[in-house]
Amino acid sequence: MFVLEDQLGFNLHRVALLFRRELIRCLRVFDLTPEQWQVMATLWQQQVMTQKQIIELTLQDAPSVSRMLGRMQRKGLVRLNRTPADARAVEVQLTAAGKRMERRVPQAVLAHFAPVLSRIPDRERTDLLRSLKKIRVLLEDA
Repeated sequence: MFVLEDQLGFNLHRVALLFRRELIRCLRVFDLTPEQWQVMATLWQQQVMTQKQIIELTLQDAPSVSRMLGRMQRKGLVRLNRTPADARAVEVQLTAAGKRMERRVPQAVLAHFAPVLSRIPDRERTDLLRSLKKIRVLLEDA
């Protein structure tokens, strides 16, 4: 018998929606959306991204990413530059204000989710993360 509650897809989707809701609550104080946070977190690691890479990261369409980057630029978080090799391509870099957020935002996100995640043993969290990464890669390759 088909039981929705026992379906992997249903549970993944439901957890993703609930996680996103909590992330929105947490990021509200920083005036960031979950997608903007993904971009910021990636830029803290690799310094420069193209708009195409951001589209792939956030799974948003080009117009949505363009609007999001415009909002981030108006907030003073990123700088948009045309690439010398391709005048249509856009590179995105953090501003000093965007770089300063690295000190506060990751700690706030970790602290926000700690009460829930700390109730799951470390080994189970590690296994879950490994499984989610595996599913993500399989779906991205499909």
